[in-house]
Amino acid sequence: MQTLNLQQGTQEWLAVRADHFTAGEAPPMLGLSKYKSRDALLREKSTGIVEEVDSAKQRLFDRGHEIEALARPIVEAMLGEDLYPTTGTLEVDGLKLLASFDGISMDGETLWENKTANRALLADMEAGDIDDTYWP
Repeated sequence: MQTLNLQQGTQEWLAVRADHFTAGEAPPMLGLSKYKSRDALLREKSTGIVEEVDSAKQRLFDRGHEIEALARPIVEAMLGEDLYPTTGTLEVDGLKLLASFDGISMDGETLWENKTANRALLADMEAGDIDDTYWP
């Protein structure tokens, strides 16, 4: 994996992201996303035209990053090692892949992904019935 010196959400990150298939696009790639269809993703990738992030969605992104920053020291204490937000790329059989990790250890052996739960997701988790959107 090639590590990129990019901050998630910046114009530079968005430009690199547009040229790769990303981890966050796995659910629509597989037809499992409740947020975006596979056809919509293919349209975005083929035209380069992506849906604008409105202020409500931006607030969700910002809140997620805030919670992630608060959770990282707790997870680091549990693991006994530091984790670093990292963007990495890898090409597999000509397919350009990108992932923006919430936290990765220096040796690359430990990966951490933080998700912000809402009431519906927590209820699903307690019932042991998590929507297919989340497993990829």
